[in-house]
Formats: sequence, structure tokens, C-alpha cells
Amino acid sequence: MTFNSPLFLFVFLLIFLVIYLLLGKKLRNAWLLIASVVFYLWGEPLYFPIILVSILFNYFWGLWIEQSFEQRPQANLPNQRANILLTIAIIVNISLLFILKFTVTYWQPVFSLLNDRLGILLPSVLRVYFPRLIAYPLGMSFFTFAVVSYMIDVYKRRTAAERSLLRFGLYILMFPKIIAGPIVRYRDVIQHIRERVVSSAGLAQGARRFIFGLAKKVLIADTLAPVVDRGVFSYSPAHLPADVAWLGILCYALQIYFDFSGYTDMAIGLGEMLGFKFTENFNYPYISRSITEFWRRWHISLSSWFRDYLFYPLERRGSSPQAFNILFVFLMTGLWHGLTLNFAVWGLLQGLAIVLERGRFGGWLRSSLAPVQHIYTLSVLLVGWVFFRSASLSYAWGYLKAMIGLSSGSGILPYSVLPPIQPSTWLALILAILFSIPVVPAFTRSMAKYAWWATLPACIARDIGSIALFILSLVALASSTFRPYIYGNF
Repeated sequence: MTFNSPLFLFVFLLIFLVIYLLLGKKLRNAWLLIASVVFYLWGEPLYFPIILVSILFNYFWGLWIEQSFEQRPQANLPNQRANILLTIAIIVNISLLFILKFTVTYWQPVFSLLNDRLGILLPSVLRVYFPRLIAYPLGMSFFTFAVVSYMIDVYKRRTAAERSLLRFGLYILMFPKIIAGPIVRYRDVIQHIRERVVSSAGLAQGARRFIFGLAKKVLIADTLAPVVDRGVFSYSPAHLPADVAWLGILCYALQIYFDFSGYTDMAIGLGEMLGFKFTENFNYPYISRSITEFWRRWHISLSSWFRDYLFYPLERRGSSPQAFNILFVFLMTGLWHGLTLNFAVWGLLQGLAIVLERGRFGGWLRSSLAPVQHIYTLSVLLVGWVFFRSASLSYAWGYLKAMIGLSSGSGILPYSVLPPIQPSTWLALILAILFSIPVVPAFTRSMAKYAWWATLPACIARDIGSIALFILSLVALASSTFRPYIYGNF
């Protein structure tokens, strides 16, 4: 179940909200946890026992880490026992994530190796049913980073270990953020879990944010998807004309941004409706003038997580140069998305650009004209997205050659690969470019200067616009093939 599915919009969310608003404050957490369990079970019934065991393990392990301090005279100082417990917790959680990612990515080569090279014939039941059952659990990466940050914060005494299993389970499983984040840290949300205010203003503002995110996902990202998924990237890059290759990667850059940021907007909007304040995850990243700035604006909760829990500890140890630490962090960022060479190269490319920007090249870049800075940043990003989207390194290399005109493309593609692009797709592309820059905040700030902007008729007009946008999104959902959330695969 995803936020842009009819089942969620018209059944799950409606029933949940009615009961949630009718219940008193003391029962809302229990109902939210029950609903989150149902939400997750609907999408991942096979893997829910793994999630449940992991929640129980991390709940009791966090208490154990805290107790290891209380048994010492200097309770606030780390000790060997706490160090060992934290290390085990991190290894267990990261290993589980690695095993699941590795299994989903490489089960076919492993089966072939066992059968063809080693002569090990697997049971027919395993060969038939394993491919049908294997899938990457929804939200597993976000789940893992949430519990690891919790363990480290308990160890660092930044927060107390949670005594309530209900509240801890709610922190992990809360359905607005479990699939796609943002990565909410325990210490940032626990006060709202314990006590929060659900107001009509919060419900209205959250609903507007949800509708805006749904429109970004359905009207823009999903409209651009056929050009990318069933068009350009389904064809051999050796025969792609340069203009088609550039069109494909531009559409993908905008598709993944509006898909991910739209889903994040829906998550933040849902949280606001329920009385939570989740961290922002995007801040118009494509207006960045450097890759360093881009990573302050793109997937903010992930980049800040790696900064605080990996980069800063490496820097404090001082055992390796800063450039190495940056490259290592971005290599891990790439592998977080997937255990393939493509994602590793993508991450290293981002890290290399940031390393260069910290040297003389960065000084030259900052002194350059703004258009030069933007062209450089967008060029690095688009090359990176080629590796991110391609199925293999050889495909990515071929695609880059096509972009610079070194392919054998004739300029004509088979109709089955890239049918004539519909006017709605061109419109979505224009809107994607327009709304990837902060035109909405600029318009809002300019209109706020006028007194009538805050009057009741103006507010009603804006709400009517939101309702119209919601209806238009529903029409688009009903008239097109449902497309799941891209980052659900990571």
C-alpha cells in the first residue's frame, strides 16, 4: 500500500482519520500503532516478522546500553561494556540490511553459480517459490538508519532509552514515514509521540501539503515516467541519438525529484495532520551552485545522518585525510541505495566533486559567474543520474557516449520504444522545470505583502484550488497505469 494508491486514499486513510480524531489523546498512540501495523502488513506480510523481531531487539538493547552506564560510578562516561553493546547493535542492524539487499540483488547469480558451476541442484520447491517470494522490504533502509541513530544517541547520552514498547514501536513503524522517510531521529520526535496537539489548522495545512505532494507525484513524475522507463532506458544506448539521450536523462532527473519530494511532501503532510512535525527533506536542490550545496538541499535527512553519524566520527578520529573520509561517506551513500557498482560509482562521483570543491577548484568555482556554477553542477548531477538509473556500468558508459554524440543512433527510434510524446508529457516537463525552482515560495512572499491575501475569501479561493488539484490528481490516477514509488526500491 502506497500513499498514491486508491486503497490508501479512499479506504485506509479515511477510516483511520475518522477514528483517530474521535479517540482521546491517551488512545491515539495505540490506534496509530495498530494502523501502522496494518499498513505495513498489507504491503509486506512476509517480512513483517523480521521487522517485529528487530523492533524488540532494538528496544531491549537500547535499555541494556543505558543500564550499562547506570552500573558505573561515572554514569555519563562511556565504558567498555557500553562500547561492546553499541558495536553489536550496529553490526546486527547493518548486517540485516546488507543481507536483505544482497539477497534481492544477487540471488539469481548465486543460484546460477550453485547450479552451473558447483553442480549443486537446489530443491525444486526453492527454485520455484523463492523468486516469487524474494523482495526488498518496504522502508528497510529508513528503518535501519532510524534504529542505528537511536542506539548511538542513547550511547552518547543525547537521549534516554525509551521505556515504553508502544512508543518505541510507534517511532519505528509510524506509517507516514516508514516507507520513504524522511529519516526522523528519535530525539526529534519523541515529545510529539508523548504529547501532541491535533488542531483544525494542522489538519488543513497537512491536507494541503499532502495534496501538493500527490500532484507532484501523479501529475509530473508519473507523466514523465513512460519516456524514461518504457522509452529511452529500455533501448540500447548504442543506437540512441544525442538529443533523445539528453531528453531521457533530463526526464529522469525531474522524475526522481518530483517522485521522491512528492512522496516526502505527502509524508510530512500526513504527519502534520496527526500532530507531528517532521523534518524537511528537500529544498529546491536543482538551483544549487555546487555539489556541496546540492547535498544540503537533496534528501536532507539522509545527508545529515551520514554527516553526523559517520563523517564527524571519522573526522574526530583523525586517522585518515578529510578527502578520504568524504569519499568513504559518499561510497556508503551510494551503497545505501543498492549494492551494485553503478551506485558505488554514483556515490564516488558525488564525493569526488565535493573533494574538488574544497580545494582550488572550489575557489575558482565560487568566483565564477552564477550561470557557470549552475551549468557545472547540473552537468555533474546529470552524469551521476546516468549511473544511478542504468542497469550496468557498460550501459551507463554507452549512454554517456550517446549524450556526447558518439553513438550510432540514426535519430529514428522504433515506435514500440519511444512513441510520439504526448502534449501532456511536454506540459509535465515544462511544469517540472518551472517548479524545480522556488517560484511558489517567491509568489507566496510577494502576495503576503497585500492585506487581502490573508482575508477569508482569499483563503477559501486557495482551498478551492487545492481541491481542484486533488481532483485533477485523482483523474490522472484513474486514467493511467499505477506506478509505485521509486525510492521504495532502496
